[in-house]
Amino acid sequence: MRRKQYMPWVIAVIGVIGTAYGTFMLFYHFNKGNGLNSAALILLILGIICLSITAFLVGSTYLARRKNRNMGNTVDKPKIEVKQEAVEEDKPAPKADIKRTETPYVPKEKRNYSYSSYDSYTSTCYVKLVGYGPLLRVEGNRILDMCNNTYYHIENNFVYQDGYGVLYEISGNRIRDAFGGYFYEISGSNINKVFGGFYASISGNYITLFDLSKKYEMTDSLSKKQLLVVAMLLFGKY
Repeated sequence: MRRKQYMPWVIAVIGVIGTAYGTFMLFYHFNKGNGLNSAALILLILGIICLSITAFLVGSTYLARRKNRNMGNTVDKPKIEVKQEAVEEDKPAPKADIKRTETPYVPKEKRNYSYSSYDSYTSTCYVKLVGYGPLLRVEGNRILDMCNNTYYHIENNFVYQDGYGVLYEISGNRIRDAFGGYFYEISGSNINKVFGGFYASISGNYITLFDLSKKYEMTDSLSKKQLLVVAMLLFGKY
């Protein structure tokens, strides 16, 4: 459980203990004829404040997630036709990519990966597992997971799953869970786990895992934001 998730519960526990113990001590000293005990009163007030903070944090998190879910639902419906049209264009798309990406051969060690800008990027890029076939289709700020027919889209620095809401946040060359910690970062031609080190390399239009167990081919160049989302969908959170 991440820090942001359990922090409200820690405050809640402190609030409950402070309220209960403060109330007990207040009545205890009052029954003993010691009058109003200042330490017990302070502890009671502190407990009430902690409970109020917990209620505010839990309420804010619930409203934020409900708002994101509603935003995802409003975007999902009008884009159904786009999905149908895109599926019909699956067959000719790879041929167009092959013509566009033909370049003189350059040894891999001398090739530097160049990032495109999806703001003006309208062509289709497929991410394929070498020896098996396409797994992802990238069209500008929209990405289709072809294994389960799930669409994702990038808006500014947030990644949404259609029909669900915000999933990830992109910060510079890193991507993280919308309400948690970082997962992957791009450094030069490497994809690193933020808290695990080197995980995969980018060479030309290929992504290769650190242990050479899998190799992925991209039919066109992608931006850093697109690559970060591709890494999340290919490699997962762990």
